[in-house]
Amino acid sequence: MGGTQAARVLTQIQVSSLKSKGSAPDKEAEIELFEKIKSRYDSQTSAYYAASRMWVDAIIDPRDTRKMISTGIEMANHSPIEKFNTGVIQT
Repeated sequence: MGGTQAARVLTQIQVSSLKSKGSAPDKEAEIELFEKIKSRYDSQTSAYYAASRMWVDAIIDPRDTRKMISTGIEMANHSPIEKFNTGVIQT
């Protein structure tokens, strides 16, 4: 889901919540809310934001992707499987 689409969905949820409380925003306020949500969504979905909060182990240069994957596969091939744990899958 792209940033704009996700922001639209999050805005719809927020507007529905406000409507259920009896304070439906006007069109200008809804656009302002969308811009605020989109800005926050875009900044918080960057790799740098995730890395600054230690949600990811590293940010790799896209040119090094094959090397990093090959290294990971090589390490896995030489490591015995003691217990399989998927951990947290973040998409």
